[in-house]
Amino acid sequence: MVVKSRLRWVGHVHRMDDHRLPKIVMYSELSSGYRERGAPRKRYKDSLKRTLSACDIDVQGWSDLATDRSAWITAANNKRLRRDNPTQTPTPHPCRHCSRICRARIGLISHERACRQRHGQPP
Repeated sequence: MVVKSRLRWVGHVHRMDDHRLPKIVMYSELSSGYRERGAPRKRYKDSLKRTLSACDIDVQGWSDLATDRSAWITAANNKRLRRDNPTQTPTPHPCRHCSRICRARIGLISHERACRQRHGQPP
């Protein structure tokens, strides 16, 4: 929901007139942003790039897509659709002790740990 809302808002701001304050702030740069020590500060632009990449939206050409509102809303909804309708079936992971099938590898690790404790085997 957060990703979808963020993309909808960014598309909305991109379609605004150039004199509007949200658009000016989103596309502006700080004049003195240099820090001597420590990690660089997180910028909204960087989190937006990660969000666009996670949704399989071209980071370079997102503004062209955002210009068409219906196409932009569709692109924002595609991540949820891919999550709800996966194209690949998950690889089954069988337990070596009781042959239970786990869908995720991390689930198998957790299950095998509990399974070993139940059967009195060393970890």
